[in-house]
Formats: sequence, C-alpha cells, structure tokens
Amino acid sequence: MRLDAGGYVELEALARGLAAQPGWTSVSTADLRALAAADPRRYEIQDGRMRARYGHTVAVERPGEPARPPEWLYLGVAPDALAEIAARGIRPDRRQMVHLATTPAAALEVARRHAPDAVVVVVLARQAAASGLLFRRAGPALFLAPPIPSAFLLPPARG
Repeated sequence: MRLDAGGYVELEALARGLAAQPGWTSVSTADLRALAAADPRRYEIQDGRMRARYGHTVAVERPGEPARPPEWLYLGVAPDALAEIAARGIRPDRRQMVHLATTPAAALEVARRHAPDAVVVVVLARQAAASGLLFRRAGPALFLAPPIPSAFLLPPARG
C-alpha cells in the first residue's frame, strides 16, 4: 500500500492493511469512516481515499490549502529548546512542515504531551508571510509552514 502524491491511500486498501496487523484484525472501512467523521480536523476522505490532513513524515503534495495566516501563530516547545530556536528558528524536525496552532492554549496542549513544562513561542505569521513564507491551513486551528527564521519569533515572556 502506497500513498499517492497528495498523501491519500485507497480506503479499502488501508482497511485491509490495518486488518492484517496483529491486534487490528477487526478494522473495517466503516471504522475508518467513523474515525474521519469523529476527527475531521485530522483526517479526510475524498473519492474513496483517506489521508491525514497534517503530521506527514513523508513528502506529500498540497498538505493543506495556501492561506493568509493570522497576525500571530503559536508553537509550544520545551524550555531547553529555546536557545536552539533563537539561533536557528523553528524547524519541522521529523515532519515535512512546521505545525502551528492558532491559540497559545492549543500550542501548549500539544507540547505538554512531550514536555510538561512547555512554553509558547509566538510566530509573527503575517510578517513571515509578507516576506515570502507560504503558510497552509491544515484545519480550523492549525497552519503548516516551512522552517521559520528566528527573526519572525517572539520568545516566551519571562515571569
């Protein structure tokens, strides 16, 4: 089973592939449709094909629609990552693009899965877009971007 250029896979093939894995033998296309319906921000189904809207670790065409970002976007990070971010900007790490939340609370929620003491970096998204960085909307509360230079970042406020 292979993803197409847009990151889609045939729904039937995905269900068969998952059902062939130990512990997943009962997975059906109905289950995948229910998953996409339950979390439409994360998954989408079109023309009998399914894909994740974001979080790709492989290159896909059009991971989201190009969109004008809000003035600010947010990224939750571990405090020990701040020095590197200040020096190099934000990089996508193992993913293809940087994932940015539309609210500080959403950024913290995601980051605290990995770092309980996470802090929020503010991205000057409109300025970055004006400089030529292409932002893509991957869901109602999520934007994707290429690496973001530190010139477009505001560090967390120190308290």
